[in-house]
Amino acid sequence: MDTYVTVLDLESDTPLHRFGPFMNAATARVAAGAKAGKLLSWVRQRDLWRAEAAPHAYLVPADSAIELPE
Repeated sequence: MDTYVTVLDLESDTPLHRFGPFMNAATARVAAGAKAGKLLSWVRQRDLWRAEAAPHAYLVPADSAIELPE
């Protein structure tokens, strides 16, 4: 599954742009930090990872749980 990073305006939560695709959420979060030019602190909110670095917020969909066969 392709994963994208969505960049929002931090004050209005208006989407500014989206970049990717990445193989998974972990890779997308690393790329977002590189784009921001700093280490981002990520918080999991249900099915989404969010990091804030003024003036932007970065959103990455969380990977779905991997089900292993019994």
